[in-house]
Amino acid sequence: MSNYTYVLVLMVVLAIWWLFGKKILGFLLVRGVAKGALKEIGKSALAQQPDWITLTKISDPQWRNRAAIEEWTTPLRAGGFIDAGVFTVDKMPGVKINILVKPTDCVMANVYEHPQAGTWIELVSHYRNGESATLTTMKDLGMTRPSWITSIFVGKAPAMELVQRLMTERRTGELIAVSPERAPRQFEEGYAKYMLGKKNMGLSAEEVATQVKRWTEGKPVGK
Repeated sequence: MSNYTYVLVLMVVLAIWWLFGKKILGFLLVRGVAKGALKEIGKSALAQQPDWITLTKISDPQWRNRAAIEEWTTPLRAGGFIDAGVFTVDKMPGVKINILVKPTDCVMANVYEHPQAGTWIELVSHYRNGESATLTTMKDLGMTRPSWITSIFVGKAPAMELVQRLMTERRTGELIAVSPERAPRQFEEGYAKYMLGKKNMGLSAEEVATQVKRWTEGKPVGK
């Protein structure tokens, strides 16, 4: 997944949970929900997601948990990353993203704060052929990703260790350069590309069922 995808997955998951609650499908689940009904829920969840987002740079982010954010960003800056700034997302209330880039290694680091899912880091490298390599501390939520995204899911570890792991495990190939000026636009374009692909793919009954199971078990979003 690229540097927009995990927050997008959370949006879809929340939409599925909202639809489930609205339709009292937790009750129906006990009796077995037909695949057609699950796919319809998935279709509705995707339809609610915007095709495009816009990032806005802010000077005073008012973090809910500044210490958790700085646990990622401080070592990244010490390791040569350039801070592109903190951004809000117009269609994702409460979400803030601190974007940092390391041009010499073609790595973008996105440190997220989400009102329900908390904080996590995502590292991304984009290839000239349109593919992406990502590493994230966000839990794999069981959503199918487009074939052009390679994802590494990891537990929490020092930020620069995660950077080294991405660089070691990403495949060889011509990478797209990153810069603090270009990074926000890359994020927006990446989101639009992923959303188009996901809406064309659709959500399978199995993907929706996975989220339904998590919802009925009372698991927090993103955990």
